[in-house]
Amino acid sequence: MSFYRESDIPSIGKKITFMTHSGDKATLIIHHDGKREFYIMDKEGEPLANVSMLDEEARRIGSFISGITYKPKSIEDLELKLEGIEIEWFTLDESSPIVGLKLGGLGVRKRTQVSIIAVINKDGFTPNPSSEYVFNPGDICVVIGDPNNFKYFHDLVQCG
Repeated sequence: MSFYRESDIPSIGKKITFMTHSGDKATLIIHHDGKREFYIMDKEGEPLANVSMLDEEARRIGSFISGITYKPKSIEDLELKLEGIEIEWFTLDESSPIVGLKLGGLGVRKRTQVSIIAVINKDGFTPNPSSEYVFNPGDICVVIGDPNNFKYFHDLVQCG
């Protein structure tokens, strides 16, 4: 299972199922009227616990989870250390010259001064792709580096 999966629930809203880094499963149901139901699931997919929230309650809790209202000190320190580094997403179209090629032979870091930290595609999420990873049309390359160097990566995936 990829990190998360979304599906529409006719006449109700949207269902989002996800797994945490530790393997815990959870489901969030967002109703058209704004109500949220959050379920923690067991290994068989049955609910262990649930919380029901109104739209305003869910948004407030979301601000805590996302770090809008409180950032742990370690995150603030990390942001200072990462100043000048950004993450960008590049989608490969069918005409990209790297489609069909392995990551290992491209010299991405040497040629562009950025690193591919993940690839997202219809099959899911590949963190830190190996040198054997073969690029496909529709792949989304998640790249980290100095934003001034993103143009070099863009040129690589568009022009070769």
